[in-house]
Amino acid sequence: MPVLRNDQIASELLVDLHSLAGQAARILQYLSQTPTSISGSDAELAGRVGGVSAQQVALVKRSLLRTGVAVENGFALRIVAHPGQLARFAANLDGVSIYLRSHKDADAVRVVITEPGNNSALRREINRRGLPPRLFQTRDAFLNLAHGTERVLTVLAPFLDDAGCEFLIDLYSACRPGAAKELICRPLNEPHCGDAFRRREKEFKRLAVAVYEYALPSALPSGRETFHAKVVLVDQAAYYVGSSNFMASALDRSLECGVIVHGESARELRSVIEALKTVAVRALW
Repeated sequence: MPVLRNDQIASELLVDLHSLAGQAARILQYLSQTPTSISGSDAELAGRVGGVSAQQVALVKRSLLRTGVAVENGFALRIVAHPGQLARFAANLDGVSIYLRSHKDADAVRVVITEPGNNSALRREINRRGLPPRLFQTRDAFLNLAHGTERVLTVLAPFLDDAGCEFLIDLYSACRPGAAKELICRPLNEPHCGDAFRRREKEFKRLAVAVYEYALPSALPSGRETFHAKVVLVDQAAYYVGSSNFMASALDRSLECGVIVHGESARELRSVIEALKTVAVRALW
């Protein structure tokens, strides 16, 4: 591993640890005073520092190893940097933490995934990298969005199957009383959308879900104007956009990736949705 200068190390640590800057600063400050404590378990060090988790300790240790601040010593770790260096790195991260408390981006973005089955190779690798707390499952993310709906929950879903319709009903049922519910889909006379919907039609009607079909005649080679986007939009506040259809494979079995966004861009997306509803065809009741 190449030897890094102090400024390079500080930069690398900030890149690695900015998302937990406050906790990382506490851990590094403690290590600057008691460097031998890094040889203990993650849980033990977290307990000594206080206000941090064992996983946050693990992430900090991994970053210290990567930057050469610590080295492996048998089955334990050993700090090779001067305590004063650790204290300065801690101060840098504490400054980032203070900035983050006073600064708010226009949008806050979080990754969500569907995993390809239980105990997949992907999940094992994610666990090895210490990432699980930063990744949220698609189903859970959708339900969290639905629970936060105050005025209107809009779902764009080009393809539906029985599992997807069942989950849609769960989402709409999770909305607060009085919230409007909208579904924009491809034509219900097409089997990859309409067959599953028809089997649950009474439940969609009971929930007063407004259904729009978006598929218009067009001069495009396909002969029609339609959509492939997958969106769950809450009010003008938050939304999901990604690859997940409302189908069993996408919700439970295959790798799907998307993001949950809270912030100003939700207003722009709501404007797009309102335009889409204007050109779409209102279906059913």
